[in-house]
Amino acid sequence: MPGGVGFLLLAFAQATLAFQPDEAAGLLQKADRIKTADPAEFTALLDSLAAQSKDLTAAQQEMVRYLQAWKSVYEGQYVIAISRLQATIRETHDVTLKFRAKASIINALIVSSYYEEAFTELTQLLVLLPKVTDPAAREQGLIVTAQLYNEVGQYDLAIAYSQKLMDENWLNRGVCKGSDQMLRAKVMSGKMRSVGAEFDTALAACTKLNELSYANFIRTYAATVYVAHNQVDDAIRLLTEHYAEVLQSHFPRLLSRYESLLATAYQKKGNLPAAHQFAIQTIQNAVPNEISQPLVVAYHLLYEQARQAGDYKAALEYHEKYAAMDKGYLDVTTARQLAYQRVAHESVASKLQIETLNKENHVLQLEQALGAKAVENSRLYIILLLLTMGFIALWAYRTKRLQLHFMSLSQIDGLTGISNRPHFLKQAQNALEGAMRAQQPACIILCDLDHFKSINDKYGHAAGDEVLKQTVSECQLLMRATDLFGRFGGEEFSFLMAGCGPEDARLRAEQLRLTIVGISANSGTGSRVSASFGVASTVASGYDLRLLLAHADSALYAAKRAGRNRVAVYDTNVSVIGTGTTGTNPTLDADAPADASPDSASDAQMTDAQILGIGGR
Repeated sequence: MPGGVGFLLLAFAQATLAFQPDEAAGLLQKADRIKTADPAEFTALLDSLAAQSKDLTAAQQEMVRYLQAWKSVYEGQYVIAISRLQATIRETHDVTLKFRAKASIINALIVSSYYEEAFTELTQLLVLLPKVTDPAAREQGLIVTAQLYNEVGQYDLAIAYSQKLMDENWLNRGVCKGSDQMLRAKVMSGKMRSVGAEFDTALAACTKLNELSYANFIRTYAATVYVAHNQVDDAIRLLTEHYAEVLQSHFPRLLSRYESLLATAYQKKGNLPAAHQFAIQTIQNAVPNEISQPLVVAYHLLYEQARQAGDYKAALEYHEKYAAMDKGYLDVTTARQLAYQRVAHESVASKLQIETLNKENHVLQLEQALGAKAVENSRLYIILLLLTMGFIALWAYRTKRLQLHFMSLSQIDGLTGISNRPHFLKQAQNALEGAMRAQQPACIILCDLDHFKSINDKYGHAAGDEVLKQTVSECQLLMRATDLFGRFGGEEFSFLMAGCGPEDARLRAEQLRLTIVGISANSGTGSRVSASFGVASTVASGYDLRLLLAHADSALYAAKRAGRNRVAVYDTNVSVIGTGTTGTNPTLDADAPADASPDSASDAQMTDAQILGIGGR
């Protein structure tokens, strides 16, 4: 009899016959043990147990409800899962089950991006962890702790808890599940530069336990390393060999990660149809309403493909979705870091406050207990206590200063010291609202360094970083007090100039271009640096930040197509300024038809628009 048919008959028999207590306990243990290794059998067992819940003990019924809540987390139904898990915590008297439910709540909060709440729950969980002896509960607590520290970039802590999980190695599962979080931490922190024996050991441990979801997550980390080092054939081979398993798991977060990596690998290999297909599938199979890094990658890839194919309508639509998803993901990343810092410092401040109150109570007790003869001798002690309280208050003040410092760091680009993308967008929105109320013009300028990848390839990333810092330093000399300057990512920068019309913005962009041309890679011995600029003005585009950015990006693309090292203005007459001879060339409009090629689109639509072009790279 085939295994699947036999299991269905067993489930039917269990649904029609009352469970014996020992039989129900064994089925619950099995369901708990295989919930990630065999989701289909786990679901069948759980449904069978729920159908006969009246034959179970009260404790067994609580365990069934807990497993149903865990299943909701696995399926991405986070609100329902958290509500069920909170009910389990309220209703059960089993301390171990309370601990497991709290760990599952943390997992649901992590994947639904409620990081501050997750850290609050984790603080309570870690207090209970040393007192928990149940191996399944300890395993779950260690996994979720390592997972949360990985999410906020605290990779050393994630590695420490992963190692503890591997050391305990309950039922030989610790090597598999601990390796999952440890390898993720090492890859994300840049400590893992090649795929070697550590991956083989982890995959062998997970495969032996039939923990295919864990094994396939580990394969995504290996594929990430392969792609980062341009070993795209190895990445594609590894992922496609196990793609069918991932489809059968019906695990949205794993599936979107697989498809996003496949899209990236195929794009690097030059197989554009396959890259397009997997990017679309990444979007279709993602958890609804979830902001994730695979979605950022998928939308950006589709935008680049549409732009290179000359489908500018689709390119604009994908760029809008990419920009929104990228901003959302950056906001989520920032929120993770701030949540960790805030909870950490609030914990310190709370301890200091409690210590201060204890000292004050001790002073009051001393004053009441002192008699006339003891007052003189006790004054010195009271003064020392007051000094201690002052010292604690000073530390509380420093803690608050640190909180403000970390908030400031979340707004600054770490390499160049100027605004990062989320902070620039927020400032730009406020500046445009002020300009609109004052009925003053404003301009957005996007700048992209030409052939920057060749600088990194030829002279190394250190030289590339130095070029970026020198570019910012030189451009800052030309900034007014009211100008906004930010790094959009990689070698792309953005400027907002309030009270500045299209012609003034073009002249200022030309000054910036000439300044950048004076920069040399590799400490003056390397090739000269150049940049292309796209300008959009509220005169032509209105005060909508999204539209201004889209038009500036279209102008930047026109400057790139016209030969780079020049300025393009999005307007009825688009001017491009450079460093060679002057001529007239057509440019591309942001609203070019979807079926137009880059050349035909410019000839067909921009009859009233000219680029004053200059040769150059």
